[in-house]
Amino acid sequence: MKNEHKLSVILQGAMILSVASLISKILSAIYRVPFQNLVGNVGFYVFQQVYPIYGIGMVLALSGLPMIISRLIAEQEDKNRQKALLRQIIVILLIIGIVSFIFLQLEAVHIAGFMGDVNLTGLVRAVSWMFLMMPFLASMRGYFQATLEMRPTAYSQVVEQIVRVAIIIAVAYLGTRWSWSAYTIGKYAMLAAPVAEIFSIAILIKYYWRDVKTLPRLKVVTYGKLWHQLWFQGGTICLLSSLMVLMQLIDSFTVRKGLLLSGMSFIQSQSVKGVYDRGQPLVQLGLVIATSFASAILPSLSMAYKEKKKASFRDLSSEMLRVSMFMTAGVATGMISLMPFINRLLFNSSQQNLTLCVFMLSVVLTTLITIYSSILQSANHFKITIISIMVGVLVKLLITQPLVVYLKIMGASVSTVISLAVMLLLEVCLSPRAIVYVEQKFSFGAKLVSMSIIMLVTELILSRAMMHLHIMHSLRMYSIVELMVLVPIGILVFVGLAFKWNLLSDTEWKSVPVINKYLNK
Repeated sequence: MKNEHKLSVILQGAMILSVASLISKILSAIYRVPFQNLVGNVGFYVFQQVYPIYGIGMVLALSGLPMIISRLIAEQEDKNRQKALLRQIIVILLIIGIVSFIFLQLEAVHIAGFMGDVNLTGLVRAVSWMFLMMPFLASMRGYFQATLEMRPTAYSQVVEQIVRVAIIIAVAYLGTRWSWSAYTIGKYAMLAAPVAEIFSIAILIKYYWRDVKTLPRLKVVTYGKLWHQLWFQGGTICLLSSLMVLMQLIDSFTVRKGLLLSGMSFIQSQSVKGVYDRGQPLVQLGLVIATSFASAILPSLSMAYKEKKKASFRDLSSEMLRVSMFMTAGVATGMISLMPFINRLLFNSSQQNLTLCVFMLSVVLTTLITIYSSILQSANHFKITIISIMVGVLVKLLITQPLVVYLKIMGASVSTVISLAVMLLLEVCLSPRAIVYVEQKFSFGAKLVSMSIIMLVTELILSRAMMHLHIMHSLRMYSIVELMVLVPIGILVFVGLAFKWNLLSDTEWKSVPVINKYLNK
């Protein structure tokens, strides 16, 4: 009975965290649309150039470090040892946070220079303040997750995003109205991160003082061993969580330089890079569904591996891969086929539709990398993920600037897709077949590709036909009408073909969000 209650608490906590994470991801993706509309392509470029530094800080404070910290604390025998280990973890994270802050403050000019725009110095210094908050956020969230108290993490996460988004939109509105420069708007928008983290810490402290109060000065493990665990296991989770942020960070240092070398002017390169950066929130939105599904099924996978249920583990991992591939292929194909309308609706522009379409392939590749890595991690295979990601990042670093010089901004999208494909290929090749396995791999892949092509052609034919219908003058309103018609048709075509060709089993259909509710009907 006691185990049943504990399992119920774990599942309830996982659900609370999943919902909070979903809300935060949606907020994080959506706010950039009104922000870009207010500040324009150049203002968006300025913000997005420094955003990856914020993204890395967020991964450390929200997902990467809290996950490994919760595992380390949960392994301790009693409350006293848990609190003592928490004190040791805070010490190590404070050192990391302070060193990161000092480095960014002192090297801001050089970092901005490497990005090809010294005017970004103020933004780098503004975002550096968040690293002073990171030790407290990561350690407290990790502690509460270890003790199965998920509400503090969930509440702090949502409040942090709401405060940050509200400040950023307010800054963009006031800056546009009062004619601030794009760099001034960007600097104040970046300061929203540390301000929002103060609100987040306030929520965590409320629970922290109630449950913890004092930390014993007991040395649970050596600092060397603790550092190794945080660096190796936590680093793997951080690398995986910040995959697209790392791609974006490399873009910040290479894309604009490549555009300048290709013959573009300073202002033109800023504007074009700003248009390319529209792909980031679209990819984030595309990844929300698949990553939420992965988070929901991962605990069952870890449990099956720990209990040495090999058949159950293989079935679950196969189900996880097949359902994720099905969902992300549908989402990516839909976004590619409808990109002209999405671009016009969200950004009131038809610039670089093809570039953004190529970039949308990242949705499929990133999801599969995440799923493969999650399966490997649940089986304690960390090295494969680390090697694959590091090689992919190195490929991205080496090929981006030359491709941008040769293909202009399209080269940035192509380099991202190639790098992610290299990561995925390495993971597939290096993964033990006994751990990562997909039933009927070839026939499943052939059906999925055929479905995607049929859906893409159908959407393109219908969209071309609808372009000749001039039912309203506003292009944005017309885009809404087109999407309201074409999105349901695309879903019906894709899902209908999946049913007709028996792409998924009955068990797998029950794992698909939304559709599973209508199976019995």
